[in-house]
Amino acid sequence: MPGTISGIPPMVLGGGIISAVSFVFHMIGFSTTYWYKDGDAHTGLWKSCGKLQGAEICFDIKDAPVHYNQLIAAQVLECLALVAFVAAVSCAFLKMFVLKEQGMLFVVTGLLNWLAGGLALVGVIVFATMSINGIKLDNSKYHYSFGLCIVGGIGGVFSGLVFFLAWRWVRN
Repeated sequence: MPGTISGIPPMVLGGGIISAVSFVFHMIGFSTTYWYKDGDAHTGLWKSCGKLQGAEICFDIKDAPVHYNQLIAAQVLECLALVAFVAAVSCAFLKMFVLKEQGMLFVVTGLLNWLAGGLALVGVIVFATMSINGIKLDNSKYHYSFGLCIVGGIGGVFSGLVFFLAWRWVRN
């Protein structure tokens, strides 16, 4: 039956699911403000929040008087990873449902997943090595958004590997 998942090779289906789940994890981590939490204050890639007289107040990091190059680099890397994840998930679903006979789409999807996962992981590393006024961030205070981007990056790398294995499996 055309258009159903019964005709999709299991590795392609698994790679597509891993790619989509990795994209969702990365998107949640990318957009939330809990990369680093210290007491009542927490910060993400785009906003920093804290409690003042019982009310939570958030401000955009771009409005801060001081800009840290490592934070900007982490933002750029995570944005590029997000774009690569969107392209990878799009290619995965094209491979599964539209262009089933295109063998080169295995390679393209695998490379896009590797790129997305690699960029996400490098962005997380850049954020983790950031220092503010010469003071390194405490390793025990990274929070769930940070972890979700790590999981998304690892999932992207793993999904790329699955697509390359599927390409070799279907080719032989």
